[in-house]
Amino acid sequence: MFNPAYDKDSFESTAWTVNGKFGDLKAVYTGGYLLRNVDQTGDYTNYARGVYADYYQCYGPGSGGNASLKSTCFSPSASWHSVEKNEHQQHEFRLSTPDDWRLRAIAGAYWEANKLYDQTDWMYKNIPACTSNGAAGTPGNSGCLTNIGTFPDTTVVNPGVQSDNSSFYQDTVRETKQTAFFASVDFDLIPKVLTVTLGTRHFRFDNTSAGSVMSSFDCFQGGAPAGGCQSAASYNLNKDNLSDSESGFKSRGNLTWHITPDTMVYYTYSQGFRPGGFNQNGGSLHAPGPDGVPQYAVPTSYSSDKLTNNEIGWKTEFFDHRLQWNGAVYRENWDNVQVAFFDPGLIGNIFYNANGQDFLIKGIETSLVARVINGLTLQGAASWNQSRQTNSPVLIDNNPLSANFGKPITQDCNPTCSPVTNPFGPIGAPSADAPPIQFSLRARYEWTVAGYNPFVQVGATHNGVSYTQAGSNPTIAEAGSVKTGRLRFENPAYSTFDASFGVAKDSWLVTVYGENLSNSNASTFVSTDQFIVAQTPLRPRVLGVSFGYKF
Repeated sequence: MFNPAYDKDSFESTAWTVNGKFGDLKAVYTGGYLLRNVDQTGDYTNYARGVYADYYQCYGPGSGGNASLKSTCFSPSASWHSVEKNEHQQHEFRLSTPDDWRLRAIAGAYWEANKLYDQTDWMYKNIPACTSNGAAGTPGNSGCLTNIGTFPDTTVVNPGVQSDNSSFYQDTVRETKQTAFFASVDFDLIPKVLTVTLGTRHFRFDNTSAGSVMSSFDCFQGGAPAGGCQSAASYNLNKDNLSDSESGFKSRGNLTWHITPDTMVYYTYSQGFRPGGFNQNGGSLHAPGPDGVPQYAVPTSYSSDKLTNNEIGWKTEFFDHRLQWNGAVYRENWDNVQVAFFDPGLIGNIFYNANGQDFLIKGIETSLVARVINGLTLQGAASWNQSRQTNSPVLIDNNPLSANFGKPITQDCNPTCSPVTNPFGPIGAPSADAPPIQFSLRARYEWTVAGYNPFVQVGATHNGVSYTQAGSNPTIAEAGSVKTGRLRFENPAYSTFDASFGVAKDSWLVTVYGENLSNSNASTFVSTDQFIVAQTPLRPRVLGVSFGYKF
């Protein structure tokens, strides 16, 4: 750690509820208002190992066309600083019928507005700032990087020229508004035995974004203009007029059958979606074709992805409620999935989002809770999942000026032509972070002696193998080095074990515990977002004692 880090988070949250009745109908209104401010900073010196770090921290003969420069590197120290302000307001009103009616219904309306102000400053520019302008349009002092400055008349909190160390700076505001109307009806086909439920929700989701996203690319020896450097790699979001609206219906249906008072099975059909958004670098051109014309413009926006779920489940109790067995079998279609891209060699040095593959997810989950004898409880849960990519979209040439317009991009000629691997991956590939099997087991024994309540507990968990990326993202062996923040790594399967014992009396509780007793150092996530291989390991073995008092 080369620079200090802190995270200051403060918020004001207010919520209220009003209950009432209109005849037989119950009425509920709820509202809430949140104001949150976050100020955080952290070290980013490891970026000095990044592919493009020398642009901000070193120069030499030929840099910026200046053959007289002597090879020089400055401090690798780097940090980031983020200031966020979030204003969120929501209101909901609903009416419902009495619970003992054979035909029951609920209906209502929902409205929310959310506004997020974000100023994030990546400070790894250590080449000295330019301090003068030359005569007749010449750049002025040499061996320098011009400070960046926000675009005039954009929606920013901190306008103007930024600090000497600012290399990337975004000052943006995103606003989302949602209005929805919903209704659901339950009808007992056979009272207390067979119930059907039908519901739907109509929504309208409005999304806007504005501000300045600044980059120091192409700012070498750019003089000291009054407004700072505003290179072609910077983006005026106000000018892009980023505004989008989506509306529609999402519905669900459910059939519940109480075979016996202690045995229930159900079928559920449900729909969901995740709203789309905008790309700050939308419109930037990349991947020149054989004719030298860029074939790909980063999309300014991406749309929602959608989920359709079909599920059969059961909830049961046996042996005078001493054994509980629940579970579900499901099949989900996840379509138009939102995908994050980052491939500096092909589509630029900034992340962006797009819509990509479709996935079919099939699985089963189950849990058991058994009171074997007085004081002894056994618990177990397991899930099996299979995620499979069902289509293989391709990256399409979307630049009308390119000879390859409207066709798949198969070559990147920068400067020589090389083949392009389909970034969306092949049919049959699994989705990211989706272990095929997970399970946990736990046993707890409690007893009473002389007014004390001691206990002993042991447990184990297991997570199967998974992958950090979907699609055709290369492994580090295939890429040869860290060239992208989206390399594909395998998270191996791992198991952990824990145990505890303790005693309680009246309001007091003392517990001795051990976590990850085998001291497994398995990796739970691997990332190259910062151009190094960074792993998140399991927390090592922990032994401890805790004291508690209830009052």
